[in-house]
Amino acid sequence: MKEIPLPMSEEAREKKAKSLKRMCTFVSVLTVACAVCAVLLLLGVFIAVIVAEFKFDSATLCYILAGAFAGAAVLFALAAAGLGCLSRRADDATLDFLERCDGEESFFVGEGTLATFQPDRLCIHGSDPRVKVFIPYAEIRAFSVCTRTAPRERGEWSVVFEMPARYLSKDKSPKNDPALVQIQADDKERLRSALRGHGIPLSGERREEAQQKGRFRLAKRFVIPNRKKRSRAFLVLGVGIAAFVAGIPVALCADVTIGAILAVFGVLFAGRSLFDFMRAKGEFSFYEEGLFWKDPDGIDRLFLKWSEIEAVTRGGEGSEWSVQCAYGTYHLPDVAGAYEYLAQFRPEKCADRAMAEEG
Repeated sequence: MKEIPLPMSEEAREKKAKSLKRMCTFVSVLTVACAVCAVLLLLGVFIAVIVAEFKFDSATLCYILAGAFAGAAVLFALAAAGLGCLSRRADDATLDFLERCDGEESFFVGEGTLATFQPDRLCIHGSDPRVKVFIPYAEIRAFSVCTRTAPRERGEWSVVFEMPARYLSKDKSPKNDPALVQIQADDKERLRSALRGHGIPLSGERREEAQQKGRFRLAKRFVIPNRKKRSRAFLVLGVGIAAFVAGIPVALCADVTIGAILAVFGVLFAGRSLFDFMRAKGEFSFYEEGLFWKDPDGIDRLFLKWSEIEAVTRGGEGSEWSVQCAYGTYHLPDVAGAYEYLAQFRPEKCADRAMAEEG
């Protein structure tokens, strides 16, 4: 969305902000409603087709209904996809509006927390004007970071600020002076202009440099199966097959509609369990461009380019990895054979090998 103009008065700004929040909520609800309708209509297609196979006198009507349901399902699915994109854009525009209501050089760095650039320091504050934290620019480092969850160029761009922890910690004792803490804001041109205007260098990967097209090149993949999740998926698969098999005699001997619904749900359960079974695995992959990790539960995903990684340290056989980047450290589990492959594939990234060579 385009930048939303700021009203002149404070009252008008508050009114506009509430209106934008209501619009975001409405679009989000509408997106979910369209997605649910698409799923229900798709179920209707399966039920209509199965009923047509058992009720020959109503077959024509059932196939007409199946076609109508299928067309409507496609329309609702497209509407859900379009509304989802609109919802994300509306959320971004609303957050940008709320930032600019606080100031042209204010940026969200957390839920309800803003970082505002002042002439000689950065001010961290929330909705309570009495609670503010001030950090001198000389003690702040800024990094441009692209968070990637898949081995591809596209990702979420942000700016990470690193500063001494004593400014944000309740414990002000001298022992905390060396500790560092990070906050993160969405990357935008307004933020980059503020950094340049206040003389804060921006390190890290540049958005304009990330222009590679096509797929990244896989060198080696280590797979970690999730046995618990696969056992559960296999059990659900059995339930789905049983429901489908039971639906056939119910449709033939008792009620066609009930049997059709039972069979459809059996197919859905079986299909979903097969999908879950295939995805119930973790992955540790090495690409020519970087390192990809996906945990066996499929929740955490991470792709780091080799240009981001400064060093990889492993305490010992079976101990976790510490992947050191300029803006922070990632801790990844050790996978049998992975570190040995890294030592051959990218020996300069292994901290112990680099120290041995220097020695």
